[in-house]
Amino acid sequence: MWIERVIGFFFRRRHYWRSVSFDEISELYASRLMTVFALNLVNLFMAVYLYRLGYTLIFIAIFYAVMNTLRALGSLLAAKYIAYAGPKHAVLAANIIRVFSMVALALVSTYGFPAIVAFGLFQQAAIALYGLGYLVDFSKVRHLEHTGKELGTMQLIEKAARVVSPIIGGLLATFFSPIAVILVSAVLFIASSVPLFRTIEPTKTRARIVFEGFPWRSSFVSFIAQFSAGYDYIASSMAWVLYVTIVVFAGAGVAVYSDLGWLLSIGVVASMVATWFFGKVVDRRSGDILYSAGAITNSVIHLFRAFTTTPVGVAGINVANETMTTAYVLPFMRLQFDLADNSGHRILYMTLVQMAEALGEAVACALFALIIWVFGRQPGFQFFFVTAAAFELLLLTARRYTK
Repeated sequence: MWIERVIGFFFRRRHYWRSVSFDEISELYASRLMTVFALNLVNLFMAVYLYRLGYTLIFIAIFYAVMNTLRALGSLLAAKYIAYAGPKHAVLAANIIRVFSMVALALVSTYGFPAIVAFGLFQQAAIALYGLGYLVDFSKVRHLEHTGKELGTMQLIEKAARVVSPIIGGLLATFFSPIAVILVSAVLFIASSVPLFRTIEPTKTRARIVFEGFPWRSSFVSFIAQFSAGYDYIASSMAWVLYVTIVVFAGAGVAVYSDLGWLLSIGVVASMVATWFFGKVVDRRSGDILYSAGAITNSVIHLFRAFTTTPVGVAGINVANETMTTAYVLPFMRLQFDLADNSGHRILYMTLVQMAEALGEAVACALFALIIWVFGRQPGFQFFFVTAAAFELLLLTARRYTK
């Protein structure tokens, strides 16, 4: 596939240490590139789309709280499927389900609440399958001594997609309609599965999920940190995009989609400069310093969100947040992959990590709804960002394990 050839041209020489074929990791890079592109065409605009259709902030937050809770509870079903069929088949299933979620989202303006429920259920099922399938696949095919560089490469590829996709998505939504963005995303989700099936499944299939012998004590700290990461994700994505839409671009009308796209892309471009360096730091076993700096700085960034009222301020927040999120994500993912390898329960461990993240997102959405209900719209946003700053510091519970 041409995307794999392009990736191989740029990155094969940087992976000279591999004792196995570059194909396994390059196909994952290619699939991830298309998936992230499709996701970011529409993902960041979903809450804004619902808000502009007339749904309240409290409704949107409660809706996502319920759906994230269902995802946490349903993650074990995703794990059973991956153990039986393999992570690549899970990614394929997830991308097919995402097409149904996009169709349901496109029908929300016509059918209302039933379409929203269908969209939410399909979306969360796809997130559970894809998130777990991707992590299991990557953890299996990665190089043990150069995981940081491979994670850095994956982050660069993701960020390349995230630079372009919000701009294209915003322009499509502005000059055509959000429906056009949804349809383009649906096509890309199917295409993103093609590269994965050039090689066989990386894990044993027709296996079972077994809890006996799982190292709960050594794994628990990473679950707490992942819960915090889930809370951080909601604050940095759904809540932040809604805040910028309502407070900063209050009179922008339909042009808000393209405005958001440009501002989000600026942050991603700036963070790309640091990503490759961060990957090398992780491989040198200095990840704990990088991890702590990212977590603490992001906590401060959440406090600044509450007082940002201009597009320039939004751009500055996006640049800082993208860079420092990468700083903690790379060593944290290295920690997760190491724990998955050492646990002897790779799929189960990754499942519990995904459950912790979903619960963090659910709690964030529920608190967001409660705070908006108690304090009102703009003060509610500000107080929520303060809570995000506090929850961010829970990441530090895993600091000493991220070297």
